Amino acid sequence: MKAAFALVVVGLAGVAAAQPKPKTGLVERSRLEVAPGGRPIKQLTIENPLGDIKVEGYDGQSILIETTKTAPDEEALDRLRVSLIPNPDGTVRILTAADGGKEIKPLSRGAVKIDLVIRAPRDARIDAAVSAGSLTVVNMDAGGDLDTGSGPISVRNVAGAVSTSAVSGTTSLTQVFGSVEAQSLASDVELDTIGGERLVASANKGKIAGRRVRARDVELTTTDGKISLEAESSLRGRMVVASLRGDIDVKLRRHGVVIVRARGAKLSLGSSMASAKARSDGWVEGQLGGFKPSTQAAIIELRSRYGMVQFAVIE
Repeated sequence: MKAAFALVVVGLAGVAAAQPKPKTGLVERSRLEVAPGGRPIKQLTIENPLGDIKVEGYDGQSILIETTKTAPDEEALDRLRVSLIPNPDGTVRILTAADGGKEIKPLSRGAVKIDLVIRAPRDARIDAAVSAGSLTVVNMDAGGDLDTGSGPISVRNVAGAVSTSAVSGTTSLTQVFGSVEAQSLASDVELDTIGGERLVASANKGKIAGRRVRARDVELTTTDGKISLEAESSLRGRMVVASLRGDIDVKLRRHGVVIVRARGAKLSLGSSMASAKARSDGWVEGQLGGFKPSTQAAIIELRSRYGMVQFAVIE
């Protein structure tokens, strides 16, 4: 299978062509099609510390790669490399690098860049990592694992389990139909139309904003950032929204019986929780719907040690 991949790569490498020299340096663009050599392509792993990654799903079986290299001069441009590593099991790995060595002048950070735009079979899993570049995945059906340093992550119209990790780049997940785990150290997490079984999102110094969330098991946590959430409850569902110093604002579309427990420096639970009672341990608890405890009830737990906790039911 490796030989079949290699033939495709060599046959198309000649389409690379240097573009007119811009004021900022040299730009070289190339296109490459990689066809499966036996088994369908089921997983694509991409590591690009030198620039952006965009992956878009389509109905074909090949991988289509558009590469844009930018460098200050010809010598630096020649040192930029994109490596393709196919495997017999249907996995493909793409790596970028800048050649170096003891006798080669080191390139300053930001002097060169490699951007990748990839069209991949929809049913391929995407595992991708960037450093300061942007990472975008759209129209895929098998989920993936996405990692960035200071660049933003954007996911749209993706099915399957999705895991993201960011240091200081904003994470945006829209129309994800699968379990989600999103971690951020110092940036915001934006969620819109999440429909998997489980949603776990955490941010240290960043806010979390969620809309149209329909996961059965939800856990959102921050240290300093605010959490705002508009979600639907589900039978036997569990929702935990917690912050140390940030405010919490939850709006719930209720289905069936819901038990709400809240604790914060200040509480504003709305008229729907007028019958809620304070417990000896500092929690306030109330039940929405039904007159007796139910094994089908959804459990909602809201807490912020130093922030305000707000809760409302959307009719």
